[in-house]
Formats: sequence, C-alpha cells, structure tokens
Amino acid sequence: MDEAWVIGGRFTMLDRIGAGGTSRVWRAYDGAERRYCAAKLVRRRGPTSVLRAVRERALRPAHPHVVTPYASCAAGEDVLLAMDLVSGGSLETLLGDYGRLPPAYAAEVLDQVLAALGHIHRAGIVHRDVKPANLLLEPSPVGAPHVRLADFGIALGDDGVRLTTTGFTVGTPGYLAPEVLDWNRPGPRQDLYAAGMVGWRMLTGAGDPEPRQRIGARPGGVPPMLWTVLSHLCDPDPERRFVDAGAARRALSSCDLDLRFPVQTLDGEPLQIFDHLGPPPPHA
Repeated sequence: MDEAWVIGGRFTMLDRIGAGGTSRVWRAYDGAERRYCAAKLVRRRGPTSVLRAVRERALRPAHPHVVTPYASCAAGEDVLLAMDLVSGGSLETLLGDYGRLPPAYAAEVLDQVLAALGHIHRAGIVHRDVKPANLLLEPSPVGAPHVRLADFGIALGDDGVRLTTTGFTVGTPGYLAPEVLDWNRPGPRQDLYAAGMVGWRMLTGAGDPEPRQRIGARPGGVPPMLWTVLSHLCDPDPERRFVDAGAARRALSSCDLDLRFPVQTLDGEPLQIFDHLGPPPPHA
C-alpha cells in the first residue's frame, strides 16, 4: 500500500495488523502525539455500526489492563478509532501456541482480567464479549504476562442502550452466561461468567466452550481452591457467582499460587510472549 496514506491529516497508515467482522486494524503513526498506535477502521454499515464506534470512542476508563480509543476521526466511509498499540498478540494466540497454561500463570492472567472488569463495572460498563481473542498481551519474553481487555464495540453502559438488532443476542456463544441466552438483560455477572470460561480454557487447554458448558472435573495439577474459584465464576445461576470482580479477586488471591520465573509450560517449554508485529515500516 502507499505509505503516504494519511487520515485526518494525522494518522499515517503503515501496515494492516488485524481484521474483524466490520473493522480492520492498522498500525499507524499518530503525528499529533508522535507515537505509533493501532488504528481501527470501522465500516459504516448502517446506523448500528456507527453507533458502536461512537460508543467505543466514548468509553475511556483509563486502567493498565484496559485498552480503549483515545482519539477518533472520519475516514471516508469509515470511522477511525486510535488506541494503544499492543503487540504481543492475544490470549487466543498464546493458547494456540502453548495449549494448557500453568495454574499460577493462568491465575495471574485471570486476576488481571478481573481487575479490568472491576474497573469498567465501577464505571457502569458491561463488556459483553470477554473472550481470549479480546484479551491482548504486551510482549513479555521472560516476565509476568500483562493483559489488556479490548474491543468495547458491543459494551452496554448505564444508559442501557443496546447497539444490536432487536431479537438477537450479541457476544460469543460459549462465553455467554445462561441468563443472557435466556434473554435476560446483561449485567456485570455476565462478564464474570465469561472470565471464568476464559480461565477454564487456560486450565484445560480446550477450545472454545459450548453454550451452557459445565466446567467438569478438575484437571490434574490444578489446585482445588483455584478450581473452586472457577466453579463460582462459571455457576449457571448468577446469584451464586461472586458478587463482583473484587470478590472474585480476593478469592483468587487466597489460592496463594507462586508464579516463578522464567515461566515454563507443563511440558517444560519456556513460556514467552513475543512481539508479533516487529519493527514498524518507515513513515514520512
């Protein structure tokens, strides 16, 4: 592509790094802030996609484990959302590379996800699509993981406005809490259920869960208290889940797991989060 392609007189589009159903993501250089960023181009396919872009731009709860847009502009038939560039891939990528994760490592990832959820829930936001693909990772060749919750395009705020067509449930089926599948209004405990299913994937090495999936028997090597925390997060009855993300984090901390470095997989392989993007292309 033409490296001189500039949007809004500010964002120099460099290379494409991802795509979704209604969006494409580019690495870009933000001339106003003099830094690289991820530029998400959201297609204007009717009012819903535009409203989702506006909603995502409006949700800016600053937190070390949350990534939301910091700027936006019109881009022809698209809307550009600029956000921090997170180059370590996603938890989905990590699970694809390594499969089942060590319990202490999985617990650290889960704790960071819950920290992010606690923050957005206190701001009156329900994410509604917590899953490994939306959990981005900073590169970490030897240290602890650093997780960032992304993609707030279908988040639900205090205003209760649904950015979907009436009669359709949004989200990813295996991570949707049973009460949402039964057409109840989404709430924070829906996100806790999804976080629990993310934990289930990390501790089992399994693929995406099925709708209304039960977590089943505790895998060998997983501490009983950690599996108990997971069972509460994934309880089909929202009233039996933790009251909020903070309560879940407190229960998780009581598991007293020791994350040692360098981290190794259960097979003894070094567990590393590499930079998936590499050096940026040159820009003007």
